[in-house]
Amino acid sequence: MADMAVADGNDSVVLSAKETINSMSDDKKKALKGWYFFDWANQAYALTVMTVIAPQLMAALYNTATGTQSGDAFYAWILTISMVFVVITAPALGVIADKMPIKKKLLKWYTLVGIIFTALMGAAPYFGSQGYIILALMYTIGTVGFTGGNVIYYSFMPYLAPRKCQDHVSTWGYAYGFMGGSLLLIFHLIILQAPEAIIDWDWKFKMAVIFATSSIWWWGFGLLMFKWTPEPEIPSSMEWNGIKDATKVAYAQVFKTFREIKRFKVLAYFLLAYLLFYDGVNTIASMASAFGESVLRLNQSMNVMLLLTVNIVAIPMTIVFGKLADVKGTKFALMLALLIYCFVAVVAAGFAPLELEGEEDAERYDFTFEWDNDTKEYELKTLYDRGYESWVGETAAGDAEFRESFQQYFPTNSTDYDKESTGSSTIGGGLLVCLIILVFIVIIGGGVMFIQNKELGAMGILAMILIVVVGIAGASLMANQADDTKKEEHVIDEANAAAIVANYDNASDHRFSIIFVDGPQKGESEVGKRHPTIVDQGGPVDGWAEFMRDKVWEPLNLGVAMQWIILGMFVGVAMGSAGAQARSMFSQLVPETRTSEFFGFFGFLGKSAAMIGTFLYGIASTTFDSRVAILTITLVILAGTYLTSKVDLEEGIRVAEEEDAKNRSLAADN
Repeated sequence: MADMAVADGNDSVVLSAKETINSMSDDKKKALKGWYFFDWANQAYALTVMTVIAPQLMAALYNTATGTQSGDAFYAWILTISMVFVVITAPALGVIADKMPIKKKLLKWYTLVGIIFTALMGAAPYFGSQGYIILALMYTIGTVGFTGGNVIYYSFMPYLAPRKCQDHVSTWGYAYGFMGGSLLLIFHLIILQAPEAIIDWDWKFKMAVIFATSSIWWWGFGLLMFKWTPEPEIPSSMEWNGIKDATKVAYAQVFKTFREIKRFKVLAYFLLAYLLFYDGVNTIASMASAFGESVLRLNQSMNVMLLLTVNIVAIPMTIVFGKLADVKGTKFALMLALLIYCFVAVVAAGFAPLELEGEEDAERYDFTFEWDNDTKEYELKTLYDRGYESWVGETAAGDAEFRESFQQYFPTNSTDYDKESTGSSTIGGGLLVCLIILVFIVIIGGGVMFIQNKELGAMGILAMILIVVVGIAGASLMANQADDTKKEEHVIDEANAAAIVANYDNASDHRFSIIFVDGPQKGESEVGKRHPTIVDQGGPVDGWAEFMRDKVWEPLNLGVAMQWIILGMFVGVAMGSAGAQARSMFSQLVPETRTSEFFGFFGFLGKSAAMIGTFLYGIASTTFDSRVAILTITLVILAGTYLTSKVDLEEGIRVAEEEDAKNRSLAADN
């Protein structure tokens, strides 16, 4: 494969990138397809887990445990911590891979860690009030596995096709990723949105299924790269003397590269720009789901719809921007994508829920009591069917006033909390769920691997799908999720309803809304001053959100769900394009003879950017609020875009080619 990284045959001079790829041998095309499918596979983590489900779930669990709406800030700090581990190891990984032919071995172990802890995240809601802590721990380890593996995965690209084809390879890699991620998102959307007649699971079990299937998806399709894509043929110039010695050698090379980077001034300048704009791009993508939960109180399924919209738009737009790069240049396409991102961030800071309008908006209230004329009782319905316990923290200080004023009048069977006994946590139950999930993954994943090794074609794909479906159905039966017995009703009598309404004036410092539909208390409602529809909560830019709601969202009757879909459309235009063009631009500036080392730096800066971006978000949201945090990220993207405009791509390519010529000459002499 090494010859593909350096080959510049006569045919390649006259052939287009696509024609050059098509002229490659079958084995090399299969190796490239295996690399594409790894992008397809790990989007299970990048999109479903890291971008949609885990941020929202962590923010929700944190909000419930603390009685606040600052779960997005907590998630930002956890993501920052996880990135610290990656930042520490990314450069060393690149150098070790440059010196030793162990790219696939390193990728295998990082992927294995990611797959295991992705599955285990599904157990977090079963840990009760400690759930957000457990999820944070598992998410940190899983993210290290995913992002560390990506550093190695990216370093394969220069060995798979000639330099002139890097735009093509990068663009199609992203396109495969978006297509794979979209298919999995559709499946997860079905799980979240399916009517009870089809999927009658509680929200905890749904989370477990989503995380488990994400893990299996990553495992099943990721195997194709390990089967089809060989280890790049590089000379091994470093003997393996243990991890300690390897790390020492690696960091010595890292510091040497830092000292030498000034010889690649254009590359260094681009890396600085990349550090800034990728900071913003990555932070917006990472924080959107947590922002939607904490600031807008969005339905979880809307976060899936957001990413699905992003991917549907991104698939063709990534290819369009790839063609734009062929015509107008990589730098032009990248800058256009970044400017679109800036526009998206400014608009997102102005997102706001429409004001609650009484009974006509009853489905948007957190707690809705509907009158039953037959029983003369009010039945409790909760927002998104999460239940009282998943909204109001049992001991959360932030929910104390709400509990003291209203909880005693709510249905008793809705406020008993998920405890084994009074005061005892559900850690034991959570650990049991962890064990069950691991057994499920091993059985189903092993079955998928067995069928895949048989190479049965279309029949094999159907068989693998059947195994997963049967496995999920079996797990639901074991978990009593398919119990046809009548569901427990949550009702209160007229006296308790009157007591709740009477206490409206005694409680305002809370984050919930209550309304009574029909009956003696018809139309009586309460909205706490910390509820998301109360936009002006003293923040520096709350006026921008109020302006957007009064002048744009209200007149057009665009609720947060539609605002979120609009966001997805614009992000989809730029998301894949920015990543693909940045990766392509970097590959053009890197000497081919030092690919893994420099891709290690690329990964290092990418993860540093993610760390810095989420760190800035955490600081801004903690000091001010989440809207200020979003606008702070916008300024960072603008700074990176400006620096990108100053990059001299032609000069950078010339310097890289000179470095290659020198290194190859030295290698030939030796």
